Amino acid sequence: MSDLSLKQAKELNQGSLAARLANMVLLALAVMTLSLINADSLLFPSSSVMTYLVVTAIVSLVCLCALSIQTRLQANYVWAVTFIALLLLGYSQTLEPPTGDSAMLTSIWAQLFFLSRPIALGLAIAAGIGYLFHAFWRDTHLESHSHLLSLLAGTAFLGGEIAGSYWAFIGWGRSWSWSGHFFFSALTYLLFILVFHLPKAWFANARALAMGKAVVLGFICVLMLGYRLS
Repeated sequence: MSDLSLKQAKELNQGSLAARLANMVLLALAVMTLSLINADSLLFPSSSVMTYLVVTAIVSLVCLCALSIQTRLQANYVWAVTFIALLLLGYSQTLEPPTGDSAMLTSIWAQLFFLSRPIALGLAIAAGIGYLFHAFWRDTHLESHSHLLSLLAGTAFLGGEIAGSYWAFIGWGRSWSWSGHFFFSALTYLLFILVFHLPKAWFANARALAMGKAVVLGFICVLMLGYRLS
């Protein structure tokens, strides 16, 4: 192996290690933040915006732990997701701590419903950025990683819908009605499904298809964040 190849391999190892270290440090910080939020509340404040952002950051960082960094592109992907998680974690600290202690939140179905949203969002963020990197620089490993995360995001969102419907049934005697919240949830889930059903005939090549998936996931992320923060 030439000196140049050895130098490139060393730089890749150093870059991968730095990205992994930043990911783990921020993950530990996010988990500690969530623990402090929980300790200061009478009940687990899963319905609060602060918890929503912190859990989203945690999930997006956890998604990186399963990725084996083999190229500089994948290391850059880790840095990109870590940066987004840092922004979410930082913004969460500008919000008021949750104070609600409604007895309705003690239901396990309520916890599952509220937590399903940031879980789905964190997965969607990591998947969307992965598809974006794949669209520009072509990395099949990132494509497979993003495909799995997209599937898990849609599953988590649907699971939250089922849990929320049952929670409403046992709490108010009926499931959710045709309201604005229901339409928003239905639209979001349909967009998650659309990620897997974009017609290939609409796109010139595989890169364009990956970009289309990244755009759909990006729109889902903006929609979920905008709806929750508004």
